[in-house]
Amino acid sequence: MMVDMNVPKDGRGPSGEGSVAESRDAVPSSVRKAFALIEELVTAPAPVRLHELARATGMTKPTTHRLLRALYAIGYVRPVGSGQYAVGPGLISVAAATLGGLKERPLVHRTLTQLHERTGLTASYAMRWGDSVVVIDNVEPDQAYRVSPRLGVRTPLTDSAAGLAILATAAPGDRDDEIPPASLAAVDAARGDGYAVDTSQAGVCAVAAPVRIGGPLAGALMVTGLSFGMSPDSVRVIGPLVAEQANALAATVRATIPAVSDIEEDTA
Repeated sequence: MMVDMNVPKDGRGPSGEGSVAESRDAVPSSVRKAFALIEELVTAPAPVRLHELARATGMTKPTTHRLLRALYAIGYVRPVGSGQYAVGPGLISVAAATLGGLKERPLVHRTLTQLHERTGLTASYAMRWGDSVVVIDNVEPDQAYRVSPRLGVRTPLTDSAAGLAILATAAPGDRDDEIPPASLAAVDAARGDGYAVDTSQAGVCAVAAPVRIGGPLAGALMVTGLSFGMSPDSVRVIGPLVAEQANALAATVRATIPAVSDIEEDTA
């Protein structure tokens, strides 16, 4: 499911027991370190050397090497020569199974295909993860020059059109203390327009709209292209189109997939 990992205002966990900080403290150090290595490997554009992993995660080289050996033993990491490491088949298998288990993914991908066909741009779906967004699916144009968000890479909410669109789903004034002052205008504009625009990356323009499924679910549809092909006039046409597709996707998901609250009641 598209789970919104956003922390409640009172700082308590999803069950209401203990703070998020306390929950993190309860995680064994070795587990946190192992997942830190996995995240570095997953988001790296190429295989990574041991000393680079140690520096990026703040661990010593012996600790990094010990954890890499443990992850290699279960297939989550593989050495690729010259002291470099990459994601292993075990982790790839888990990732594939996880995406395959997202019941709404076929609906999302179909919507992305339609959005791409209607705009000619890269169409993406992003999920919220705390104060970041992660793109989990792209449908790209078959062109030599195209812009596509990297899958699985965390991007701050305020640095992404998808993140701004998700932030805009809150009522004006609600949780605005979590939004940097420099981003408030963009969030307010997204609330008024029904879609968000991001041009913070040089030469790139992205337009996104929230998928309002309700409950603990949060995501956004987004299209991305080169700025010279996305004039302000074009954005004023593309924005409502993205919002229309996002609303249609949300309605379809609500109609075909039980809400999380319903599932919880059935299993109680």
